[in-house]
Amino acid sequence: MAEELITDIIDPPESILDEVLDETETSAYQPLIDRLEKLKALPTKTSQLKKEMWSQFLVLWCEILQIPPSDAQSCYVKCAHALPRLINASNFLFIRKDVNIARNSCFSCITQLNHPNMRYFLQLTTEQQDLPANKIYYKHIYYLLRIATQTVSFLPFSTVEDRQFIEKHADLYRLLIEKIEESMPDHCQTVEEKNHSLGIIISRVLGLLWNTADRTVLIPILLRCDLAKKSVGWLAQASKLTANSRRPLISIIHNIARHDDGVDELNKYGAIEIIKQYQKTKIEKNDAPILITSMVLALLSTPEELKRDQQGMNIVLNQLLQLVINAAKGDRYRRDGFHVSEPLCVLVKMFVVEERTLDFILCHAETRPPLDTHSKIRVFASLLFKFADALNGTDLLEQFTLTALLNIFWSISFQQSYSAELIQDQEFIAAIRRFVEDDQENEVLEQYKPRSMEGVKEAAHGILHNLKLDSKHELVLNRENISADDFISDAIERKSAKPSIMISYCHADNPFCSQVYDLLCKHSDAFDIWIDRTHCQGVEDLWESIADGMEQASIIVCLLSGQYFESKSCRKEFIYATDSLKKKILPVLIEQFEPKGWLGIRMTGIKYVRFRGSFELEQNKITELVNTVLSSLSSTKVLVNENLSTQPPISHATLLPLHESSISTNTITAQLTSLDALRPVDQWTSTSGDIHMWFAYNQLSTQFRDLFNFQTGEEMLNYAQMLVKDREKHMNTYARIFAQKYNGADMPPHEFNRFATASEKLLRDNRPSSVKTNKSNICTIL
Repeated sequence: MAEELITDIIDPPESILDEVLDETETSAYQPLIDRLEKLKALPTKTSQLKKEMWSQFLVLWCEILQIPPSDAQSCYVKCAHALPRLINASNFLFIRKDVNIARNSCFSCITQLNHPNMRYFLQLTTEQQDLPANKIYYKHIYYLLRIATQTVSFLPFSTVEDRQFIEKHADLYRLLIEKIEESMPDHCQTVEEKNHSLGIIISRVLGLLWNTADRTVLIPILLRCDLAKKSVGWLAQASKLTANSRRPLISIIHNIARHDDGVDELNKYGAIEIIKQYQKTKIEKNDAPILITSMVLALLSTPEELKRDQQGMNIVLNQLLQLVINAAKGDRYRRDGFHVSEPLCVLVKMFVVEERTLDFILCHAETRPPLDTHSKIRVFASLLFKFADALNGTDLLEQFTLTALLNIFWSISFQQSYSAELIQDQEFIAAIRRFVEDDQENEVLEQYKPRSMEGVKEAAHGILHNLKLDSKHELVLNRENISADDFISDAIERKSAKPSIMISYCHADNPFCSQVYDLLCKHSDAFDIWIDRTHCQGVEDLWESIADGMEQASIIVCLLSGQYFESKSCRKEFIYATDSLKKKILPVLIEQFEPKGWLGIRMTGIKYVRFRGSFELEQNKITELVNTVLSSLSSTKVLVNENLSTQPPISHATLLPLHESSISTNTITAQLTSLDALRPVDQWTSTSGDIHMWFAYNQLSTQFRDLFNFQTGEEMLNYAQMLVKDREKHMNTYARIFAQKYNGADMPPHEFNRFATASEKLLRDNRPSSVKTNKSNICTIL
């Protein structure tokens, strides 16, 4: 969000003194004064004449400010008095929309603020700045800050050179941030409990920070200037400030929070708690700062945190949608200082993981005038058409808006209830196809996008995939027409090939993925590994390559985390693997992540492995992961046209023992095609691996294994005896325990029945009179 710009030009209350001009000094700089007088007389009837007059004045003003004020008092005084008139005559608030005018004005003012003459004044204390001898600087500093503020928001910063300019002036920004810090109530010796004013100059400094932070691509530079930490501290003191002094604070934090690095930095300093305290003060009466506060919390919070205040979130969603509608009609797609991309960005994040949020926006959100679901989708579609050519230009904000809109439609396309609406819109489908087929995205300037968004082409492809309009869905549908002979021929051709493991992961989890990859590579004699980092280098169509890898895989190892859950690309991969390809999935849960929503539904009953701590210290889990992969491969079957099947070659894989002390030298050679490889039941323990193997062989999830937590084989047999007597009673009992253990989830009844049947068989095969003691059945320790 940019500062709401003032339309009339008002001199600051503190006027500079009328100096008694020294005739010698006046004569020395008379040429500059003469040029100033000529500029004031230039015609300004057309826009072009206004721009020329302003450009000439800007050059002259910079020349004057290079001279020490003590040497050219007359130039400083006359120029300061002329500033309001020249700004008004040039119609500056209009001509600044010209990017060249905006760039020259902004960069010239920032350069002059960084000049030793002006830095001298900025480094003075407030009391020193108010001294008569220093008043000569005052108006110049004020207008330098004001013009820089009013122009920085018109610059796209699409070139490296423009961004480097701000980087080179980082010391100036650090100085300005420190001046604000010194002016805050906590650093003042005498301060009122309320209505503490920061003064005109500091207010202008805050305005410059506000609008510079509105350029999201510049946030990393401002973070290095310590803006995140300082701004959180300033907001904590907001209740002591006047309305005008505190107004920029929440907006600066909002702009920082639009960048993922900013989110991380703000959360490091406890921003959420400070913002909630600021909310509780209820000192803001206007809608804008109240809405901004809610938007910041949405950007800083996790999805689970957002769900806790459903009623409050619904109010915010109403406001966000209304802001999108209003900004779509506004000048430069702005309303009340907000660009349309800002509410869109918040909606993208909220839509990613919470489908109820999407339903509320499309079906229940209140707008003026009232809109039905069709009309709301049309609002987003009309915006998409307006920004459809953004990739042809160099405006990063327009490209960011297009990216946000495509991500919103990607979220909508996941819901079948809205798919028909999108499919019927031929203009919309044609536009999405152009993004998929267009190669221009390779030429788009490097820009920032948050973690919750994917790129233009990826989002467009995801939309077509969800609407079943891409080539991969056509391939899956056409498989039904392939003859049995084709399948048999293909099976024979692959007979000698090793099975393939695919790793599906979010790039935010790269370090963990690398450890899993390195671990599985140690067993490359048993299977091949497909991962994008080795199979997608230089690939033109990344999704086609990933889909091919999934289709060829015998098992897909999915590394699940909060980032995976929030990634629409990962969601597309997981759904394609489970819903379309019906592939065997091995979920690996990272740390405390709990599957919810679209992911939780599809994980019901699936065996998973969880790593709660650091990878290296989870030795039992490492062993469990490898064993689960190997045992899954040995029982995997390739389904052929639902009627034919071929068994992939069973590799003589080496299953690792779960006992940590024997991992380095001892291995157990076994194939889980039967349970004969396990030791006698009376020798089973929770650390020997036999119990884990029994659950894996019977296709029982890790959830079930952890639910019963058997420590010995004898415990299993004793429980099996009780289970035989009243299966239904035990199922009801453990359904309640399952719900308590797994956050209210329902225990899959079919899996309990599978467990009960397997337990009864275990009991029959191991009656006291027939317990197997044949040493030939005992695993051989190599």
